[in-house]
Amino acid sequence: MEHGTAANWRLACLLTLGAFLGLSVAAFATGLLPGDLALRQEIVEQDAGLTQHFARAVNQVGTWRVLLPATLLLLALSRAARRHWWLWCAIMVASSLIEHGFKFMVGRPRPSGFSLGFPSGHTTAAATFAVVLVYIVTRERLTPAARHGIQALAVVLMVLVGWARIVLHAHWPTDVLGGFLLGAGCAAAGAWWESTRPDAAPAEAGRRA
Repeated sequence: MEHGTAANWRLACLLTLGAFLGLSVAAFATGLLPGDLALRQEIVEQDAGLTQHFARAVNQVGTWRVLLPATLLLLALSRAARRHWWLWCAIMVASSLIEHGFKFMVGRPRPSGFSLGFPSGHTTAAATFAVVLVYIVTRERLTPAARHGIQALAVVLMVLVGWARIVLHAHWPTDVLGGFLLGAGCAAAGAWWESTRPDAAPAEAGRRA
């Protein structure tokens, strides 16, 4: 069972990071990718007052003002997260450093202004935390309903952060896609490593409830 779990996370890591590298090369070589202009136009047309307010609120989920307390809360509440607490903290920091490095390597401007945009930092951070949370709850003593509910909420918030970055004119759609892939790949790498540790077996109580 554990071997299968590690294999699944290894596959997720390799696929997402491989796709991220391919997307990075394409963004570097061609600038805007097919669909960037049309998809951004379709999303930005929803630019009503309430949409903007909601987007600004959701946007905060991709900042350290939210993610740092959320990470500390996860470590406080989850024994599974505390088991290798340094790993999850390192992954959050490493994904941000990689994101900044690729911004300079790809060198693609944002839709508004001249600052670099690929990949989206807010989306990278939100995706990293979301996928870490998706993994951690599988190691906790939770009912299936609670586990799936937390995982669904994490994914929905991650997607909303990406949507908000486009609505707020901060990124192209493929900037956001790059952030999703990079964050998910970094988190999957941590889950792959952690799931191979002999002390990382999932809790059994509650898993059959």
